[in-house]
Amino acid sequence: MAMIPNDPPDDALTPPQLYDRFEDAVNLDADELRAFKESEYNEAYNATKSEAAQPGDEPLDDVIRLSETPASMWRDVDDGFNEVEEAKELLDFQRRTQGQIKAQGLGENYLTDARNMQKREAASIRWGIDPDDEREWL
Repeated sequence: MAMIPNDPPDDALTPPQLYDRFEDAVNLDADELRAFKESEYNEAYNATKSEAAQPGDEPLDDVIRLSETPASMWRDVDDGFNEVEEAKELLDFQRRTQGQIKAQGLGENYLTDARNMQKREAASIRWGIDPDDEREWL
C-alpha cells in the first residue's frame, strides 16, 4: 500500500488534478464498495464504530458517488455534494489511516468470529481503499 502523496497539497490542485489523485489512491470500484456496504463486515463495523465516526454509511456512499462522477463534473461548489471537499476529506482520512496501519499494523480488533477482518481494515475499505488488496473478502 503506497502512501498517498500530499505534494503539492490537495488544496493546491485543480478539480481534475484532485480527481486524478483520488483515482490513483482508491483501489475499490463502485461495485466492490456496494458489496462491502451489504456485507456482514460493514454491519459489524457500524455496530462497533466510535461516536466520532460519520453516521451510517456516509463514507461508503460518498466514495461511491465520487467514483461514479466523471472528472469533468467535479466542482468545488456547495451544491449539496462538493466533490472537491469530499475528495480532500477522503484523502486526508486515508493518509491518517494508512499511517496508523504502517506504524501499528491492522490491530487485533476483529469484526466477526471468523477473525478475517479487523476494524481498522474495514474503516479503510469504507473510505475506498482496501489495505490488503490481495485478500478475497467478497
